[in-house]
Amino acid sequence: KNLGQYEAALADYDEAIRLKPDMASAYNNRGITKKNLGQYEAALADYDEAIRLKPDYASAYNNRGNTKDDLGQYEVALADYDEAIRLKPDYASAYNNRGVTKGNLGQPEAALADYDKAIELKPDDANAYYNRGNAKGELGQPKAALADYNEAIRLDPDMAAAYNNRGNAKRNLGRLNEAREDFQKALALAQESGDEDVIAAAKRTLSRLDNDQTP
Repeated sequence: KNLGQYEAALADYDEAIRLKPDMASAYNNRGITKKNLGQYEAALADYDEAIRLKPDYASAYNNRGNTKDDLGQYEVALADYDEAIRLKPDYASAYNNRGVTKGNLGQPEAALADYDKAIELKPDDANAYYNRGNAKGELGQPKAALADYNEAIRLDPDMAAAYNNRGNAKRNLGRLNEAREDFQKALALAQESGDEDVIAAAKRTLSRLDNDQTP
């Protein structure tokens, strides 16, 4: 969505809350919109209100965890994901998101267990395979990481970051020509979608590959 669409959605949720101030889902959805607009503290306030109105609201705990993770508040984000999972034990995205936070805390083994559970619950989740590939890469398992990136790309052929990280796995396995192809594909997809992080990473690694192969 573009900025205008988010701002229009925000106005709709404001009106819904004005008409029905105890509508927990409107606070939750307004929080998501504010997060997408970069208004993290305002988003947290909306999730807090959604949870106050509906204390068993698993989605609001999950979304509040996402915002806390974005703010670098990893320990309290974990507590929110724990609660979301307690309330809804088959909540695949909460397992996936908790895995990301555990990874941010330097706990790749614990993250891996959460990604395994997320994939068990939702086998078509490309993000969970991508994240599990990242964890396996951190644990020095490039072949296993490669298999997860392959599956992420099969499920979402436009995921630029998966091509980039698959390129890294192939590079670590000495498959340099295949790695170059993945970095080039990652760069092309990232330029289409405007993903500056992947653009920078792919360009940086392609430059290293060129330098490595210079006679």
